[in-house]
Amino acid sequence: MDAKTRFAALETMCRERALLAEKDLRYWLEEAEEWARFKAAQEPTIDSPPLQLEIGIQSDVSIP
Repeated sequence: MDAKTRFAALETMCRERALLAEKDLRYWLEEAEEWARFKAAQEPTIDSPPLQLEIGIQSDVSIP
């Protein structure tokens, strides 16, 4: 593979990753807005359990 072909492939890869990152960014911004609306609509109560987010956490322990 010559240099021009490699550079073209790298350019294509970077553009594809940028598009994916943009979609990911939009998703997380919409998610944040949804949580902001929920927070504004609800009065938190003392009896509410804490929210546990399992983002990207992998564990060897299985939960039944």
